[in-house]
Amino acid sequence: MNHIPQKILAFIGCLLICVNLNAQTTNPSPKPIDSATLSKLISKQVKDTASGKSILKLSDTSVALIITHLETYTLMLNQVMSTLRRGLDTADISENLPLIDSSMNVVKRDVAALGSTPNVHDLYTNRVLLVQMEWRLDNWQNTLFRFHDKLVNISDTLQLLRKDTAMRNIPAEDELRDIYVGQMATLISKWRQVDSANRNNLLRLGLLQNKVARRYIDVTNLLEDMDFQITSFSTRMFNKDFSYLWEPPLPDKKGPRFNQVLERSVKKNIKVLNIFFAVRRPLFILWLLGAIAFAWWVSYNVNRIRNNHEATEAESILLHSRYLYRYRIASTLLLVTTVSSILSIQYPILYSEITWIIAVLALTWMIAQNVPKSLLKRWLVLVALLILYCINNLLIQATFTEQWVLFISSILSIAAGSYLLRTLRGSTLPLPRYARHAVWLLIFMSGLSLVLVTDARVTAARIIGATSVVNITMALCIVLVVEILMEAVYLQVEAHKDSTTIVSMIDYQQIKKRLKTILYIFGTAGWLTLMARNLYLYDGIYEAISNFLVAERKIGTFAFSFSGIIIFLLIIWISTIITQIISYLLGFAGQSTQSRKGPGSMMLLIRLAILGAGTLLAFAASGIPLDKIAIVVGALGVGIGFGLQNIVNNLVSGVILAFEKPIEVGDVIELGNRTGVVKEIGIRSSKISAGDGSEVIVPNGELIAQQLVNWTLSSRSRRVDLVLGIAYGSDPQKALSLIRQLLQSHEGVLQSPEPVVLLQNFRDWAIDIQAMFWISDLGQAGTMKSTVLTEIYALLQEAGINIAHPGPQQVQIKMDTMGWKPPAAD
Repeated sequence: MNHIPQKILAFIGCLLICVNLNAQTTNPSPKPIDSATLSKLISKQVKDTASGKSILKLSDTSVALIITHLETYTLMLNQVMSTLRRGLDTADISENLPLIDSSMNVVKRDVAALGSTPNVHDLYTNRVLLVQMEWRLDNWQNTLFRFHDKLVNISDTLQLLRKDTAMRNIPAEDELRDIYVGQMATLISKWRQVDSANRNNLLRLGLLQNKVARRYIDVTNLLEDMDFQITSFSTRMFNKDFSYLWEPPLPDKKGPRFNQVLERSVKKNIKVLNIFFAVRRPLFILWLLGAIAFAWWVSYNVNRIRNNHEATEAESILLHSRYLYRYRIASTLLLVTTVSSILSIQYPILYSEITWIIAVLALTWMIAQNVPKSLLKRWLVLVALLILYCINNLLIQATFTEQWVLFISSILSIAAGSYLLRTLRGSTLPLPRYARHAVWLLIFMSGLSLVLVTDARVTAARIIGATSVVNITMALCIVLVVEILMEAVYLQVEAHKDSTTIVSMIDYQQIKKRLKTILYIFGTAGWLTLMARNLYLYDGIYEAISNFLVAERKIGTFAFSFSGIIIFLLIIWISTIITQIISYLLGFAGQSTQSRKGPGSMMLLIRLAILGAGTLLAFAASGIPLDKIAIVVGALGVGIGFGLQNIVNNLVSGVILAFEKPIEVGDVIELGNRTGVVKEIGIRSSKISAGDGSEVIVPNGELIAQQLVNWTLSSRSRRVDLVLGIAYGSDPQKALSLIRQLLQSHEGVLQSPEPVVLLQNFRDWAIDIQAMFWISDLGQAGTMKSTVLTEIYALLQEAGINIAHPGPQQVQIKMDTMGWKPPAAD
């Protein structure tokens, strides 16, 4: 931004000339002056410099500097003019303002007719529409404010240029002066054009801002009114709002017919949905692209599996995917619509119902051939009830026909739930743990809806009855979505098993249970959110929880909130999970042995860095002042003094191991009487996998304090020593030569360093020969030693050289009787 002051200084001189030339007039909108006229006026000002009548003055300032200023300012004005000519991107705002007006008219008509529309679904539909309009108008206002700031900055720059006196200096040479005057006239003309265009843009932008602000205020007022109406309606939702079933309504209270109400309701909801699509079009395009991407991803993995395996093997692998492989399109529809319905908290009711129906139909198509016919019939009854409740939810006014429909639907729901519960008791299907609890919830809520509709509480009966059916159907959809996601992960792992990507390091069987648990946790949270939304309790619960978490609490002078504590713990937990994932993907967890060395010390540093960054981020995100860390450090100091020395010693030793790198993951080490392979280097302790399969947890302090033997610090080569004895009478030179030739020609023996065969010792019954050779991998030491001994034995036997073995030894015991004689026989 260093060139801005230069532009300002240069251009202000031009502006001051223009101001001086037009000092005789006070008209804020002077007539345009062409370059020729400006040149004449400037020349006259130059001639008047001698008499002191002009603000210009002759100067011997460097001509190159003056010309550079003129070129810089001209380029700047060209860029600004190009930006202004392209205009501001406000066409979308102007085109969509009529849509906002028509949407507000729909809501205003409903607000005016609230007395004849006692329907909480309709109120929430209006509220959703207003929330979307408020969101769109707020974005428009932010966009217009950015444009306004941009234009104001241009205007401020132009105004500052007018006050610059740097350009009042005119070259003293006549020829240069004439050239300068012409360029100055062109520059002034260009400035006037830029200033005029900028003023026009500011005027148009101000008018558009006024229109948007006026509509934003109207929408905000309507939204506040709608929230008040919903609150008022919620307090009387369980009140009697219709006549009893056995008491037909009086002729003057029948209201409109069911067909008329249904027709008006469908038209209104379709209009609301169209408006919603117009406002949120990019979001639906994103959902569509997500569905296409998921379907392509699955197809790509399926084709990759087929290409990498034989036909029979590939089909065997793909058959483990029960749903995703056989019903690719239906699985994609089920996944996208289910996730969308869970996330559509502030969406119109018609949109939510469309996603429910598509998800349930896709699920029905997938399970039709996989469940018993008796169970499928009960499911189809629930699907029919879902469609019936969806139609009923659209009604903007209660009718006598609707009351009877709710009554019959409640009875059918109870019957379907009872039959479904009876069928599940004898079923061998792999059902989720809480499947029967969901069925019991259906029966309970349907029974409550039946009681309410019988007692003429139509609105409450409709809400609870619809929620009961949506709960049971969407619960099964969520269960199958979890299975589909698990199958997608399975196909991804199987398709890339032989690749060099990170996916090839994943063991699906190890992550299956944990990943499924996580998905079920998210699915349960989504199901509870969906139930709260259908019962119209979501806003109240959300507000209550938010107020509870955000409320500031104090302990002495220390202020905190539960939201800050949750954020702190959540970030720490996420940091820990990230370190575990990185460790797993790089092969440092979940393996019993390691045949190769890995960057264990670097992995430890990465884990320490992630945990450290996560801790600092947790403090910052939770709002806890960083100076409070000093208190924590002081507390740790006290704890160390009272008995945490060993823990701190191990932690510091872990950092030393990370930097000095005396051991790495995969090294074969000896520590005291323990020998094994380093499996993991942790922050506090390390894991050593022993040869017998056990895992030894060694504190890092012992790895630093004790004498440590690392067999693979620089390489995995190892020397193997053999000692064997030949019988006396054999030719030692021949034996040495044969063994040396065998080792030199053996494939697994390294020739550098070369094998060494020596005569070691003479014993009572054998001549000892020692053979020493090197192998490339110490993990093969036992196998190589056995192979070489077997070949040496066969070679010596063939050469007639016997392997010595201990012969029988005679032991002669001489005892002194010390004059003892056996007693004489009687």
